[in-house]
Amino acid sequence: MRKIGNVILDDTCYQGRDLYTDGAIEDEMLEIARNVSPDRFNKVIGEKKSWPILYHFSHIRENILSWMPFTGKEKVLEIGSGCGAVTGALLGGAGEVTCIDLSMKRSEINAWRHRDSEKLKILVGNFQDVEKKLTEKYDYITLIGVFEYGEAYIQSQDPYVDFLKIIRKHLKPDGKIVIAIENRFGLKYWAGCTEDHFGTLFEGIQGYPSTKGVKTFTVKELKKIFQEAGGFESTWYYPFPDYKFPMTIYSDRRLPRRGELNRTEYNFDRLRMELFQESAVYDSILDNDLYPQFANSFLVVIGQDKFETETAYIKYSNERDPRFNILTQICQKPDGSRYVQKLPTGSKAEAHVSNIYDKGQALAPLFEKEKLYVNSCEKVSYGVKLEYLEGISLEEKLDTLLKEGQLDEAESLLFTYLHKAERLYGSQDFKKSPEFIQVFGQAGLPEGLKGGRLADIDLVPANILLGKGKDWVLDYEWTFDFCVPAHFIMYRMLHYYLESDGKRHVLKNRDLYEKAGISREEQEIYAKMEQHFQKYMVGKHIPMLSLYDEISPGKLDVKEYYDRIRGCGDERKLQVFFDRGQDFQERDSFKYPMTRRGLCIDIPVPAGTRRMRLDPGEVPGGFKICRIRWRDLGKAAFHTNGFALGDHCYYFGGGDPQIILENVPREAEILTLELEALKEQEAVKEFWSRFAREENEKNAQIQDLKAQLKQKEAQIHEMENTKAWKLYRKLKPEGKGASSKKQE
Repeated sequence: MRKIGNVILDDTCYQGRDLYTDGAIEDEMLEIARNVSPDRFNKVIGEKKSWPILYHFSHIRENILSWMPFTGKEKVLEIGSGCGAVTGALLGGAGEVTCIDLSMKRSEINAWRHRDSEKLKILVGNFQDVEKKLTEKYDYITLIGVFEYGEAYIQSQDPYVDFLKIIRKHLKPDGKIVIAIENRFGLKYWAGCTEDHFGTLFEGIQGYPSTKGVKTFTVKELKKIFQEAGGFESTWYYPFPDYKFPMTIYSDRRLPRRGELNRTEYNFDRLRMELFQESAVYDSILDNDLYPQFANSFLVVIGQDKFETETAYIKYSNERDPRFNILTQICQKPDGSRYVQKLPTGSKAEAHVSNIYDKGQALAPLFEKEKLYVNSCEKVSYGVKLEYLEGISLEEKLDTLLKEGQLDEAESLLFTYLHKAERLYGSQDFKKSPEFIQVFGQAGLPEGLKGGRLADIDLVPANILLGKGKDWVLDYEWTFDFCVPAHFIMYRMLHYYLESDGKRHVLKNRDLYEKAGISREEQEIYAKMEQHFQKYMVGKHIPMLSLYDEISPGKLDVKEYYDRIRGCGDERKLQVFFDRGQDFQERDSFKYPMTRRGLCIDIPVPAGTRRMRLDPGEVPGGFKICRIRWRDLGKAAFHTNGFALGDHCYYFGGGDPQIILENVPREAEILTLELEALKEQEAVKEFWSRFAREENEKNAQIQDLKAQLKQKEAQIHEMENTKAWKLYRKLKPEGKGASSKKQE
C-alpha cells in the first residue's frame, strides 16, 4: 500500500503485472497525469491529436455522471475505473470514492490526476479477488463501460447475471448500480460504425457470431438480466451521441425531438462507413416511438426501488471558454409539473448564468412588439430557473413541412420570423462599437446597414417555440447590449437551420439569403463574424469536434460509391456531341441508353460534322473499345482522356469519360461503335498496377538522368580544376557588360 499525493493506492490484491495494456501510450499518459494540471489537459489533447489521449483525458467523459444528484455524503464504488476519466465527476459530488482496477499503470494515472483529493482510494487487482475483501456498503456502485466485460470478470455459466448478484451484496438497502453501456442495436452500428470493442462491422447487431469475451445488449436483453439478477427496478437514460462523450442525456420522460439528433462524428478511433443519413432515420424512429430501441448508448440506474430524481433531460454546453460553460436541465416534480434550470459547470461561469435573468428581463418588452414572449426566469442560489413550456419548435414545424413536400409553406413560415427579426433589430443605423469588435471582429461590413441593441443572436428556429396563441423565445443566453446588424441575426437564423442537417438542403437552392436581402458579399462577411464569435465563445479551449479531421480515420460514403457503380450499369448513357463549327455544345448532342455490359450501336453523323465526342456516362469506369469505325471508310482515329490498359481497354478515373474523334471525314454518314464495360474492381486493379509500373519506369529514367547529370557535373568540375582551364579563364576577354561595369 502506498500513497500518491493524498490518494491511497492499495496493491494488496495486485498480481505483479498488468494483464492488459495499451502499450507505450500509457507511459506517455502517466507522464501527462504527473506533470500536467487537469485544467491544461485540453491543451495537451490539442497538441497531441491522439485518440487514446483524447479518450482518457477529455473532460467530456465526466458528463455521463457529473449531473447525478450527489449530496456530498455518498459512498461510491467505481468498478473498472481505468485512468480515472470519470472518477473526477464522482469526487466532485460524492463523499468517498473507492476505485477498483486491474491495471497498476492505469491506477497510477488515476491517482496522479486526482492526487489532491483526500477522499479517493484505489484498489488494484482482479475484481473477484478485491471484491472478497470489501467490507463497506455503498450508496452507488458504477460500471461505466464495464458491464460488457462481465465474462472476463466473472467465471460462471451466467456471468452477467452473477456479476450483478455479486455487486448487489455490497449495496446499501437503498443503494443504486449505475451502468453505462453501448446499445447492441444502436443506430450508428446499422449506419456503418464498427463495433466498439472488436472494430468489426455489424458484429454486435448480428449477435457476435465471430467473437467472444465482450457483449453489449438491447433494451429487452438488459431488462431480462436485471430481472434474473434479483428483480431490479430500472431507470433509463440515453446519452447522445453516446455514453463516452455525451453532450445530451435524454430519458423516458424527455425523449429527443425531430431535428435534435444530427451529430454523426462518433468515429474518432476507427474508419467508418456512412450507409445513410442518420438524422433523417432518427426522425422516422422518433415518429414511430422507437428511440429507446435504437439509441446508441444506455445509462441505466438500477436498484431495489426506482431511482428518484427530478432530472429528465441534461444538455451540456461545456466545450467553451470556462467563463461560458453551462448545463441545462429539464426537471420533473413528483406531481408531473416541470421546470428548466441552467447551471454553471464551474465557478468561472457563475456570472454568465446569472446574467441570463437580466437579459430575459430586458428582452421581454422588446419581443412583445412582435408578439414574441420570453419564458419567465428567476435567480436561484445555484443558477437560474425558467418556466417549462409545451409546444413544438419552429425548427420541428419546418421539418414537418419539408417532409410533407410543402416547400413553399416552409419558406413562407420561415420568412414570417425572419421579418420579425428584421423589424426588431433594424431600427437604427449600425455602427461598430469596441464591444462589437471584441465579440465579432473587425468585419468589413458595407455601409448603410441597420441594426439594433439587446441583440439576441440565437433567435434561431430551434429556440422559437410555437405555442397555443403565443410564440416563445426559449434561449436568450447570447444577447448583447450593443448594436448588431439585423441581417447578421437573420443570417444565423437561416444558416443554423439550413446547414445543421442534411435533410434541409432541399431549401438551399431557393436563394433564401438573397430573398431575405442578404447579399453574397454580406454572407461572406457574416460567416467571418460567426467564426470570430465562435472563437470568442470558445476562447483557448479546443473543442473535440475541431479535432475530428486530424484524429479520425474518416468516413467512407457508401452511397456515393453505390451511385458510382450503379452508373456503370443499366442507368448509364452514351452522350454523343457533334462539333459543326461551334465546338461541342449540349444542344447539338444525342443520348443513347447503355446496358450493364456496354453497347453496340450505329450513330448517324450529321452533315457538316468536323469533330465528335463520345461520353459514355459521367462516372469513373473502364471500357474496352471493341470497334470504332466509319461505315465503308474503315477505322476511325481517336484519342481519349482515359488511361490505356492494353488490348484496347481504357480506364477513366476522372468521372467524365471522353472519346474524341478529331477529323471526321466529310463523306462519313455512320459511325459504328462497340463498347464493352469492364468490371470495376478488375479495371481499378489493372489501372493501379500499370500506373505503378509506369511511375516506377519514369522514376528510374529520372534517376538515370540525375546520375548522368551528376557525372557531367563531376567532369566539368574536374576540367575546371585543370591548369589549362585556369589559364584559359585568365586569357578570355571580358564581355561588354563586365567591361562597362569596370569603367563605372
